[in-house]
Amino acid sequence: MSSTDQALLRDLLSATKDGDWGKSEPHAGYVPYRVIRGTDFAKVRMGDVANVPMRYLPGSSVYRRTLRADDIIIETAGGTFDRPTGRTLLITQRTLDALGSPATCASFARFLRVDPALADPQYVFWYLQGLYQAGEMAQHEVRHTGVGRFQYTHFASTHWVPLPPHQEQQAIAGTLGTLDAKIESNRRLRDLATNLVDAMASDLITASTRTAQLDEVVSFNLLSTTPGELTGEIDYIDIASVSPGIVDEIARLTWAQAPSRARRRVSDGDVIYSTVRPGRRSFAQMIDPPQDTVVSTGFAVMTPTQRLGSSLLTSVVSSVDFCNYLESVAQGSAYPAVSIQAMGRYSFQLPDSSTAVHFESRTMPLRRRAHLAAAESRRLVRLRDALLPELLSGRIRVKDAEDFIVNERATEGD
Repeated sequence: MSSTDQALLRDLLSATKDGDWGKSEPHAGYVPYRVIRGTDFAKVRMGDVANVPMRYLPGSSVYRRTLRADDIIIETAGGTFDRPTGRTLLITQRTLDALGSPATCASFARFLRVDPALADPQYVFWYLQGLYQAGEMAQHEVRHTGVGRFQYTHFASTHWVPLPPHQEQQAIAGTLGTLDAKIESNRRLRDLATNLVDAMASDLITASTRTAQLDEVVSFNLLSTTPGELTGEIDYIDIASVSPGIVDEIARLTWAQAPSRARRRVSDGDVIYSTVRPGRRSFAQMIDPPQDTVVSTGFAVMTPTQRLGSSLLTSVVSSVDFCNYLESVAQGSAYPAVSIQAMGRYSFQLPDSSTAVHFESRTMPLRRRAHLAAAESRRLVRLRDALLPELLSGRIRVKDAEDFIVNERATEGD
């Protein structure tokens, strides 16, 4: 990186202050604020602010903590052994608009306000992201009674931030931000398609009069495998890599690397649902999975029959009613799990066959488009994370980043 200066992080800031958790209910002299926690970082970054809580903070001082566009939130406490503190979140104008109310960060975080005359705030955010991704933030964490705390004051007063020319800072931030914007756009498309299909399914089910049990219209765990049946590497999906309705990550593993629970096979149109801790709603529809895709035995793999198509099945198991039922029949308190037999006894209203077929023909194209958006986002995340250290180190210049992206996509077979 040419012509690079540097500055202590603390010297780049015009303001920084710890967050506040406030009160849960209205109180005299307190005002409503949305409060962003460390657990909200990943979703807020992708534009999803639905779970950011509303709290009530002292009106006399909260203005000092009010977030602005380009502020950076850094998590200062609450990390785990496999996820240390020091994560960061960039607050954009889109974030503030989506929140719809004044916002601040929780008490286990603080905001950093970079002086734009000294450094580009978004560049500083990406620089901090790079440190965390490289594992360098972990050295600034201490632990007492198992709770991780980030030593922010020491970090900010001793860590030098490299500062290439301002134009280059903006170009680096713009390149990485463009990838983030596309990932967020894909998420919005996926959510829109999914919500539309689920709303159509709800109307269809409500209007139906026949009742069926799940095990009457789906088959459970039809396909299994052993290390000898599939050669080479596999695409492995574990419970931890599945969020409600979406596969967040697919691990490419050899059989030697794969855990012993990698035994379930899946086909196009199958729906997987975690049988452990069902309240977390770890489920996803499988669309065009590669033949070497294997999922954990912690999933129930549901294959729809002619009476119930894949799209409608996905809507049925995505419902809160289904989740509540599973929690009611789960066994065990510390590690609740539901049996396949109990899952199969779930009852719901089933449309007649012709109506169900018509629903599938209308909605599966939307499901497949949402799947393509999610798959593209996974690729873009890998590209962004691979590009980040290359741009920050200067090994790749911004003008060469497009070629880098093209080459990475070619390597993935895109």
